[in-house]
Amino acid sequence: MDLHFLDPGLDYSIEGLLAFQQENQTEWWREALFLFYPQVDRARFDAMHQNERRAYLRETLAEVYANARPEIAAKTESYLAHWEKHRTQVEAAFSDAFGTDARAAMNDMRVRITLNPICPRYLQERAFDVFYRNSDAGALGMSLHEMIHFAWFDVWQRAFCDDPAEYESPSLKWVFSEMAVEPLMRDRRLAEINPYFQDGCAYEYFYDMKIEGQKLFDQLERLHRENDILGFMKKGYAFCREHEPEIRAQMR
Repeated sequence: MDLHFLDPGLDYSIEGLLAFQQENQTEWWREALFLFYPQVDRARFDAMHQNERRAYLRETLAEVYANARPEIAAKTESYLAHWEKHRTQVEAAFSDAFGTDARAAMNDMRVRITLNPICPRYLQERAFDVFYRNSDAGALGMSLHEMIHFAWFDVWQRAFCDDPAEYESPSLKWVFSEMAVEPLMRDRRLAEINPYFQDGCAYEYFYDMKIEGQKLFDQLERLHRENDILGFMKKGYAFCREHEPEIRAQMR
């Protein structure tokens, strides 16, 4: 499992930030930009069209990026060193979780270190983002979350041969994949090296969610414990389909 950490440049960060400022995005996604970059005037930004927003962010954050470049350059090395320190442990956990030899998997993964506090993954590009202000341990925690998604959908695609377009929001297959991160991350070998584990590795609303009076993650943990990965995928997705209206009603 080779990870390649890189600096994709300012323009890439700007496009990533803009992607989470669309009208169909909730406030939870949008507010991160203004929380981490108070120099961005929200009232002014919200009144702009997309091209104006792009130019405004580039102008406003150019100095931030210039100052951050040496730190990002250093972190391409420190993030990689921290990953290599724990690589064997992660490969063993992934091999057990997904029923395959993880050492030979995902060897072309690119990890882009950006100004964006929201860290999306791009399945078709074999790439995901991490926020440059993460510590080495924090970057590993973020990487584990995204790597689970890549391994999950690799196994899922081979098993079910469905349309990869269904792996993105708001598809129920995407929803289930986001739920599945939590029981998979409970493996001691992953949990102990993930600083975000105690506060939760999935979306907050899943931890509060109850289906037929029982906590969602208690039910998914039982399915995960009692089945191999394909059994968990089949039964877990059937569970999500059966309870889709309840699930979506509780997603904020």
